[in-house]
Amino acid sequence: MKQAYNLLLLLLCAIFCMSCQEDMDLQGSDGTGYLLLTINGSNETTTRAATLPEGYTGRQIAVEIINAKDSVVQKTDDWENWKDHPIKLPVGQYTIKAYSYGFDGKQSAMAAPYYYGSKTINIEKDKELREKVTCKLANVKMSVKIADELKEAFKSFTIYVTSKEAGKCDPIYFNIDLSAAAIKDTAYFPATDLVVKYAATNQDGKKNEATRDLTGVKGNDHYILNFTLGKAENGNGDVTVEVDETLHTYEYTFTVSQTPTNGAITTTGTWDKVAYLKAENVTAGSGVSLEGIKFQYREISTTQTKASEENENPWIDVVTTEKDGVYTAFITGLNPATKYEYRLVNSEAVEIQTPQSFTTEEASEEETNQEILQNAGFEDWYLLEAKLGFLGGDSKTWYPCSKDYYTKNGESFWDSSNPGTTQGMGSMSGGLNPTQGTTEIVHSGSYAAKLETQWAILKLAAASIYTGKFNSLVGANGAKIDFGQPFTSRPISLKGWYQYKPEVIDDDTQEVGNSGVLKNGDTDQCSIYIILAKGTHQVDNTNTKTLLTAENVKADDNFIAYGELPVEQCVSTNGEWKEFNIPLKYKEDQFGEKPTHLIIVCSSSKYGDYFTGAIGSTLYLDDFELVYDGTPAIWE
Repeated sequence: MKQAYNLLLLLLCAIFCMSCQEDMDLQGSDGTGYLLLTINGSNETTTRAATLPEGYTGRQIAVEIINAKDSVVQKTDDWENWKDHPIKLPVGQYTIKAYSYGFDGKQSAMAAPYYYGSKTINIEKDKELREKVTCKLANVKMSVKIADELKEAFKSFTIYVTSKEAGKCDPIYFNIDLSAAAIKDTAYFPATDLVVKYAATNQDGKKNEATRDLTGVKGNDHYILNFTLGKAENGNGDVTVEVDETLHTYEYTFTVSQTPTNGAITTTGTWDKVAYLKAENVTAGSGVSLEGIKFQYREISTTQTKASEENENPWIDVVTTEKDGVYTAFITGLNPATKYEYRLVNSEAVEIQTPQSFTTEEASEEETNQEILQNAGFEDWYLLEAKLGFLGGDSKTWYPCSKDYYTKNGESFWDSSNPGTTQGMGSMSGGLNPTQGTTEIVHSGSYAAKLETQWAILKLAAASIYTGKFNSLVGANGAKIDFGQPFTSRPISLKGWYQYKPEVIDDDTQEVGNSGVLKNGDTDQCSIYIILAKGTHQVDNTNTKTLLTAENVKADDNFIAYGELPVEQCVSTNGEWKEFNIPLKYKEDQFGEKPTHLIIVCSSSKYGDYFTGAIGSTLYLDDFELVYDGTPAIWE
């Protein structure tokens, strides 16, 4: 036993010594400790061709500076942000990686070149190093030429290129217009062996097909597919492949300085009128205080001299928040499509970080006009009557929209749980509509929405109202719902009015307790939440992985922002209308992204997806509104 104790003691000492050595390595041999390293993941992810940024050319070059421990110590999405701004680094060896921003070249796509270059550098004490990184085409370019005589001989021609190894990349179809002077389409593929398939239909309607393999394919290759008319005796046509090695390269130059003074790693996210700034790993040289650190910004002038800028274009202070050594700030009221610079200073106006820059987005019509919610006051209701041929009788379903809106669009902007209880097997409940308009309890206007949890013969039916469309029932166990309506603006909150009368859960069926939160004997809770998404989202409540819980939303990059009514407010309002204001929390790493769809969901029983709730729990809703003015929130 004593021997085992001694071995354990020696092991702990060894670990302690290794930890101390790592601390010394971080500080540097001179003990100055000018850079505190953090491990950042690479931003090179597999990018599908369909998600190329609008206007992508490959020539916006992102840069990462990586130290000997393989940690990213500085990075930018656009090297132009570093132009004329020396980068301060501790003495040591680094690797500079430069690559096209927005696409990694791992997929096939039209007009999608991917440039890449890297270089190893050494930073020496008190010396400034000027380096040039040359980016070359890292994927494979492919273009097509069609001989004039072939254009006359055939009435249609198709070309299909795919990877020889299955699944390596998506296939590409060239759109061949035989009447055009030249084929302008240019495709790009990852560096992998390819297969070219082509089919030609002659003037008599006869079709010839052939396949050719391209092997030994490398990045920076340009394959030109020349199609010429074959001789009459073979009749199959011919294809030749040429490799054009005279591709252009693009050189990007920036200056790297090793002077160990002040520094910070900053990230930004921008909208058309808003910018989010964040600084971490903030360091300062000897004698420089880190007290009172704040961001400053100003619009970059193209006409003023540096001397006049300080007087006529002064720096503007930004309210800056500090938490655990991380500094964050929002700048609002900016001009769209405008370039700004920002910096970090202390209370003595000493520059902690050299000026960096960002450019705000162009203003979109949707965000300028601030998109509003359709039927936000729940004034419009339409009763759709339909025959149920296989069951007999009628289906009577209430929709939260006008008859004209439903007739024009074939659906309602808002949908509810009603189709699940009035259609299919649910119709046996006698046309039960848990969600309806009411004139009895309203906040303003003539109508409000009334959501009442009810029993639908076999299951508890929580009343709901949401942006999206009811999809289908999943047997007697649940339903599929397609959440989301087209929407491209970025509000900061959802506000409205609600009144809630919960009941006590009194149900001994096996479902009660499945939520893991509420059980038999507990008082029911309501739910209101909002999500900005990239696309619609289908929920199948027989599969909990698809539910729109905060945890699921945060883990999925298809969702940009989220907000929900706090649990302490999901309780009885004692017969009174109460106003709510739900802030939208934007994901920090997706702050600059735009949504395509809006999801708002309200339910009289928060855990109705688990068939947990109380019969009679009733939620009234009225006067919803999206708020745009103010400062956004970041989802921590």
